[in-house]
Amino acid sequence: MKGYLLFQNGNRMEGRLAGARRPAVGELVFNTSMTGYQEILTDPSYHGQIVVLTQPEIGNYGTSEEVSESDIGRSAGMIFRNMSPGTWHRDSQQTFDELLASLGVTAMTEVDTRALTHLIRDLGPQNVLIAPAELPLEEAETLLKAAPPMIGANLVPHVSVKEKRVHGEGETHIVLLDLGVKIATIRALEKRGCKVTQVPWNTGFEEIEALEPDGILLSNGPGDPDAVPGVPDVVARIMERWPTMGICLGFQMMGLGLGGRTYKLPYGHRGGNHPVKFDNRVAITSQNHGFAVEPDSLDQDRVKLTHVSLFDESLEGFKLRDRPVFGVQFHPEAAPGPHDCMDHFDYFLSLVRGDHA
Repeated sequence: MKGYLLFQNGNRMEGRLAGARRPAVGELVFNTSMTGYQEILTDPSYHGQIVVLTQPEIGNYGTSEEVSESDIGRSAGMIFRNMSPGTWHRDSQQTFDELLASLGVTAMTEVDTRALTHLIRDLGPQNVLIAPAELPLEEAETLLKAAPPMIGANLVPHVSVKEKRVHGEGETHIVLLDLGVKIATIRALEKRGCKVTQVPWNTGFEEIEALEPDGILLSNGPGDPDAVPGVPDVVARIMERWPTMGICLGFQMMGLGLGGRTYKLPYGHRGGNHPVKFDNRVAITSQNHGFAVEPDSLDQDRVKLTHVSLFDESLEGFKLRDRPVFGVQFHPEAAPGPHDCMDHFDYFLSLVRGDHA
């Protein structure tokens, strides 16, 4: 099916539709990962975004249920150069086109993704609309104009669990405040002997306390951190009470809870090849965020800045000098190395179990 990509200035790009093949609107961003199209599609942090994949050949190894990162969140749409005509992997259960359709996500192919990526880098993210060719331009323009901007958008309620979920049977009890968590994070904790209680994003401090956790993990998630009501205040109390680790949006909630500020990056960090420096080493990290914590807004008498991006020197991690609390902006559970930064979970659990200062 033929389709088009509509920009806010009225420009259009032509292509072909795959997946759900219906109108899709969202913030246009790009991801430079060489693999992982299914993980990107099902990552709740992409809620409300249309993702341009810079890797041109997509779908060649099919899809598998165990690879999906969420049963709740997913990207608003996807754009890539070529859809593979078949799948060549023994574990594949369905084609990528079939998975897109089953999740209700529209993709657009046969597009100059290099030109799109340059456009995002030059102009920054903007809302766009993927539409079937037969959708009248006037209707498409109305849909696009009605889409809210990412700044000021609280998207967390759309991707967080509505009720408590319990995973694993380990002796160490971690309460996971779900802001849009990836399944890989839960698996990383289970593998390390943890019982994980996953709770909704708006769970109060007293409700968390009643669960008697040994430690708290604040998950990744989508949207503008400044637009998530109440969570920074709860996180501020959490950090004073339990060993705590934050990932991506969870890290930003920690920054806000400490009195800091966040800001929107020019075009975000999204990909599996982002170098981060910490502890006299450099790790290649997986990243997916459009906002960051402003380092100068933090009280550095209490907050030690620990991780920095080698791409743009933005803040990628910190820890408290007086509490067993730390956070990172990247995704240690994604481990693109494939083991880079998985030791951050070991460090967290050493804090929980009192084995590390």
